[in-house]
Amino acid sequence: MRRAAIIGFVWLLAVAVRPALSQNDVLSFDVASVKPTDAAGDVIDVSIGTVTGRAARIATCIAWAYDLQPSQVVAATASVSGLLSGQRYDILAKTGGRPSIEQLKKLTQSLLADRFNLRVHREQREMQSYTLVVDKNGPKFKESQGDGDSAMRMTSRLTRQWTHTTIAQFARQLSDAMQAPVVDDTALPARYDLALDLTPFLPPNNERPDLGAMMITAVQEQLGLKLVGRRALVEVLVVDRVERPSPD
Repeated sequence: MRRAAIIGFVWLLAVAVRPALSQNDVLSFDVASVKPTDAAGDVIDVSIGTVTGRAARIATCIAWAYDLQPSQVVAATASVSGLLSGQRYDILAKTGGRPSIEQLKKLTQSLLADRFNLRVHREQREMQSYTLVVDKNGPKFKESQGDGDSAMRMTSRLTRQWTHTTIAQFARQLSDAMQAPVVDDTALPARYDLALDLTPFLPPNNERPDLGAMMITAVQEQLGLKLVGRRALVEVLVVDRVERPSPD
């Protein structure tokens, strides 16, 4: 197994889809601000008509805008790779009306092309991927009660709790830790409350942890799910060009 990066999750926040604009409405960002920051975060948050990047890397913005898992965004060159994962940005982009998530993603693609001179193309590449299935003894978590949007809470560097989360959303978030696409094949239809604690699986004697191996074990023992690895053709978005953003 390819070694995963030392402890550091990037979790994209899941949000509910809002009612779409009518076809007669003109959809455009009324305000768009992009500012470099040294803060921690690396998330995309969404509310009605607003996309907010909080200390977000360019790669994170691209993955969200193109509805891909992080491992599906690849750099064409080493210099592009450095820009994708280097500087973080605070982004605030607003539009009127009640656009859908899909419309906001399209607008964010345009914003990235305009401010970062982003140029991309799609390819099929064979790469490591994972399928998430139910383990033989069944899931070890409960269905969420009541209504609510998917949310993740970080209680420590190695512990996460999710509420009102579909398994498809959970699988997408696992993909960053695994550094590979994760596909939900559990057929579990509802929203669930889940929790993971990787602390018990840290190696002894301050050895470098393998996040992927730790995640595979934790998902099986604590959630009753199983990550099955395989090589498969996966669609990737190749970033041919990206630049530091133009000023506001």
